Amino acid sequence: MNTRGFRSLLASAGIGATLAATGLIAPYAAAQEDPAAMIAYRQSTMKAIGGHMGAIAMAAKGDVTFTDEVAGHARAINQLSQNLTRYFPAGSGKEAGETAALPVIWEKWTEFEVAIKTLGTESAKLAEVAEGGDRTAIAVQTGELGNKGCGGCHKTFREKKN
Repeated sequence: MNTRGFRSLLASAGIGATLAATGLIAPYAAAQEDPAAMIAYRQSTMKAIGGHMGAIAMAAKGDVTFTDEVAGHARAINQLSQNLTRYFPAGSGKEAGETAALPVIWEKWTEFEVAIKTLGTESAKLAEVAEGGDRTAIAVQTGELGNKGCGGCHKTFREKKN
């Protein structure tokens, strides 16, 4: 390495060390692991899933004629389900803030993972069924998604709403 390259490397290292020493990097790293922020993020994600489910249910019941949009909503739920377990790190239960997540999530983690996987499986099935456009088939699979997918978690792992 020539002298100029070495000086550039030292300058870069010096900038990184200065940022770390002044604490300018730390807030970013800490924000990624903040349990209260994780709770808020997963609640937003769950609300998004709920919004998709609401739209699907309206189409399945015939309240609206948008059965052509059900597959997109189901795919969105499926996509969101892919990372749900990472939104429940240890320490992000009631000890970290207001959440309906029950401690049983972390006590029975493997069962929780299975429940989340079922949400993905049932939403993928609904996306496939919805491509056919048959409102009856959509309604049946919407029920399966609600009972096995959403309900599979909510019955065991979520605090009941009053």
